[in-house]
Amino acid sequence: MSFKKVIDNREIRAQRHTQPYLNLREAIDQCKEAGQKLVNDEIIGDHRNLLERSVVIAFVTHVEVYFRDMLDAIFKHCNPDFFIPKLKQIHNIKYDIEDLIDIYRKQIHPLELVSSDISFQNADKIEKIFSKFLEKGLWGETLKLRLRVQDKPETETGCNQECIQSLSAIFSLRHELVHNPRNDFKLTEEILNNIVYADFLLLAADVVLCKMLTDNKDPELIHD
Repeated sequence: MSFKKVIDNREIRAQRHTQPYLNLREAIDQCKEAGQKLVNDEIIGDHRNLLERSVVIAFVTHVEVYFRDMLDAIFKHCNPDFFIPKLKQIHNIKYDIEDLIDIYRKQIHPLELVSSDISFQNADKIEKIFSKFLEKGLWGETLKLRLRVQDKPETETGCNQECIQSLSAIFSLRHELVHNPRNDFKLTEEILNNIVYADFLLLAADVVLCKMLTDNKDPELIHD
């Protein structure tokens, strides 16, 4: 592992909102707005294809950042008795004595090694990591939720399997665009719809994860 990467992650994270969902919300809104303008031909120019790919790539990047920040939030706000037993299940790297000395010199907290090492590059990996803490399936828990706008019961709705499939589809598309891009790629309404459905799934996931944080909050962080 690159210990410089751990320090860089710490410094960059300090520049973001302390609430992970606020960063995600801002980024997703920008992706959706830009994507809709591209599909509606409101944005034209020599670099249109680059912008179309960037909508998908940026969306997935911020989803990955959100879940990494949520993992950090567990370590910062939850009772150590809650998360310490789970650490061996998600981080099994062994460090030699030279590594330990380097970690000490760079003043790196062990939990920073855990969050910096994990990559959330697909929906299955997200499910696997956070289900360790929930002790039940993350996506399964999102499907149980019913969400609505405050004081508007007629807006109540919930996630479904299509939301999960949409997130997986966007992850797969992003992988293709980064590692094996097609010259004829076009951003479509179908892709935007996948982003919309995935967006709703992420909102539900945030509700589930924030409740987990609250239920397992470190008592030393609670003040009268």
